[in-house]
Amino acid sequence: MNIKIKLGILAFIIVVFQSILKLIGVILTNSLSYLSETVDTLIDVFFVSLSLYLLYQSRKPPDYEHMYGHSKIDSVGGLIQGIILIIIYGFLIINAIQTIIYMTGQVMNPNLGFLILIISFLVNLIFSRFLIWQGNKNNSLTLRVEGLNLFQDSIRALLVIVNFILIIFFNLYYLDPYFSLILSIWIIYTAIKLVKEGIKNLIDVNPIDEFILEDMKQEIFTVEHVNGVENLKVRASNKTLFMEIQLSVEDHISIAHANEITRIIRTMGKNYFPSYDVEIIIEMNPLGGEPSLSSKIINLLFSMRSEFPKIVDFKNLNLFRIEDEYFLSLSVIVDDSLTLKKAHALCHELEAQLKDQAPLLSKIITHIESEAIEEKVSRDQLFCTRLGQEEIIEINQKIKKIFNSVVEVKDFHGLEVWRALDSCILELHILFDGNLNIAKVHDIITNLENKIRKNLQIENLDEIILHSEPI
Repeated sequence: MNIKIKLGILAFIIVVFQSILKLIGVILTNSLSYLSETVDTLIDVFFVSLSLYLLYQSRKPPDYEHMYGHSKIDSVGGLIQGIILIIIYGFLIINAIQTIIYMTGQVMNPNLGFLILIISFLVNLIFSRFLIWQGNKNNSLTLRVEGLNLFQDSIRALLVIVNFILIIFFNLYYLDPYFSLILSIWIIYTAIKLVKEGIKNLIDVNPIDEFILEDMKQEIFTVEHVNGVENLKVRASNKTLFMEIQLSVEDHISIAHANEITRIIRTMGKNYFPSYDVEIIIEMNPLGGEPSLSSKIINLLFSMRSEFPKIVDFKNLNLFRIEDEYFLSLSVIVDDSLTLKKAHALCHELEAQLKDQAPLLSKIITHIESEAIEEKVSRDQLFCTRLGQEEIIEINQKIKKIFNSVVEVKDFHGLEVWRALDSCILELHILFDGNLNIAKVHDIITNLENKIRKNLQIENLDEIILHSEPI
């Protein structure tokens, strides 16, 4: 039998014993404060019975109707207990006030009542601490609630004990309803806390500190092939912690890589939250990094053109990343009939729609340009052609000789040479050791650009674009 069920049965036996003992005390003493204390214990008989049922139900495995299991029913029990206590003790407060106003009721046999109270107090005190300890150990709200309830019974019993001491030694019988009033207000206060705890568990309030989740997100981001953590949601149900994680991953990875990412993150979950049974659902969205994202954004921009007839064109699109945040900068060519205010509003609307379509973008910076500026360049000047294959091979051999003399250059690829009428553009990707200082790489690139321009002796070579990349 499950330990929670065993403890629930033991709690039921203790509460029944306490109820019989206190009920005898109420009959013998006719004390209103004793009645307030006894009513709570009598209610506990029902509560412990309910707790046993809830513990039994919460242990059931997931089924078709309850795919996440039945553990939430534990929180429902705490909520029901709190509401019942508030209602019953509301009536006892009214009864105590009426007794104070009309001065009715008389305590009898205080010595015998005092003895019963002492026995009940000691039993409650010892067993309540044991239940709270087991509730924390097994992460059971029901056991913690039951233990807390019995412990508060012990503390409240002290008030009744004080009341009987005042009656026995000082004959202050009239204080009895006041003690009943204090006890009732106290119980209602604890019941409200119980209701709030049950509601908090039912509406899936995040139990994990935000700094811990942020640390975990940063660690997930360092996993190989992971480009970003788009979303991380957490909810708890007793001892089970459910996590839903959305990742951006490189689009070229294999199933083996995806399984390795899943394994690493699940191990992380166990390390971060050892007191929970962690269940993690991971969704992976393919993203090849900046080049793939750039292509996606370019396609989005031109597909959105039909929605913005006053936008003529886009140019100078630059995408860059700082840690796990992406930033986009682009120039928007607008109809020159627009005012600056309308052009600004148009770009603002474009930014909003683009962010909806590409949520990974943290910030979009748009530069507004007039259509008239574009018209200064003829269509022929914008049309580029590649050099012939033989010319490309010759240029490639010359560049290879230049790079062989520079030890920092490990390799190169992607040579492209474009001609637009009387101008020429050369583009090339150069591979370096990834540990090189960026300032040093910049100096090497500048030196290489000068050497290429000098050795190639291509007429009208207006622009040389060298991309530095780590191996």
